[in-house]
Parts: sequence; C-alpha cells; structure tokens
Amino acid sequence: MTSRKVFALMAALALLAINSIANAGIVDPTNSYATIANTGIMTIAPGGADSFTIPVNHRIDVYLNDTGNNPVEVIASDIWLSDPTAITVWCPGGVVADSSTFAPDEGHTTFTGTPRGGVAARVSGVDYDCATISMDVVAVGNVIENLTLSFNSPDLNGNGAVTAGDFGIFGAYYQGTAACADFNESGGSVTVADFGIFAGYYNNSDCP
Repeated sequence: MTSRKVFALMAALALLAINSIANAGIVDPTNSYATIANTGIMTIAPGGADSFTIPVNHRIDVYLNDTGNNPVEVIASDIWLSDPTAITVWCPGGVVADSSTFAPDEGHTTFTGTPRGGVAARVSGVDYDCATISMDVVAVGNVIENLTLSFNSPDLNGNGAVTAGDFGIFGAYYQGTAACADFNESGGSVTVADFGIFAGYYNNSDCP
C-alpha cells in the first residue's frame, strides 16, 4: 500500500472517530426504537378518571441510543407521543414519558401514565377509525418509531369537553359498530352499556 493510500485510510479512520465522539450521547433515530406488546383499545376519559392507564400488555417501551448504540440520557419532558393525523387531541402539555432515561435504567423509559384529552372521531362530517391511529414516539424532536395505537373517548369531537355535540355523534354510532364509541371494548358494538359510560362523563371537561 502506498503512503498516499495509508494516509487517506488514516484520515478516514480519524474522521470516523471524530464523528463518533461528536455524536456520542446524541439520540440517533436509526439506533433507537419503541415497542408495544398489544394495541388494544385505550380510553381517554375526560377528567382522567379511568383513563388511559396503560395495562402491562399495552405499555410502550422506549429505547434511546446514539450512533454507537450506547444508551442516551434524556429528560422525560423531551420524550413524547404525537399524533400526526390529529385524531387524538391532548390536553395542554401533551403526553410525556413516565421518566427520564437516566441510570440505573439508562436509555430506557415507558409510557404507562394517564394522559387526558379527546378523540376527534368525526370532524366536518368525516368519520375516523379510532382503532388504527398512527402515533409517533418522539425523542428530542426526532421521530424514533411510529406505532399503530387505538384510542377512544367520550369527547368524540375533540373539543375539550363532553357536550351535546358529542351526544349527536354518539347517537349516530348507537346500535352500530364503531371503535370510537365502543367504551366497554365489546368488539366494536355500540350498545346501551356504552351509553351508560358516555352518560357518566357528560358535561365533564377533558382537562381539569
């Protein structure tokens, strides 16, 4: 190997090392990911009562790594869920991770909390399928995973409260099939049991 080639190789290795050092501790979306064991239906209830406390088989696990696959420490408020379709409508502050990714569980956190908000099941006469919401898991502004989640809420128009407008939407779903209004998870059927759950939240605000 000529001295010129050796020099070029050494320069390339040095540049690679510099880039690796420069990116250490910075979240790399390619090496980071999130998982959920089972989508299911998770109800976002106004006021947070009985809402979206993700059971073990629904919990979201997040793993953050840098370009060298080393775990990265990030504060909880910089890890959140975002719905690019805008079907879910979160209360101010949104939905952030349960904890920061600091030691002793470095690089890892979960979503198992109780976010509050509504679901825009029908907007301007258009129905949305609440069983297939595409949700981004975001860390420090980077989308690290896109998960298919399922949410529903008695706030069916996503305006922040359960009012007559939501009653009209629920009435259109009643005795039919709609994941958005199947609050007791009976396979999509909207029955008197769902009406009872809906009525229990009537006139409640999403964001106390």
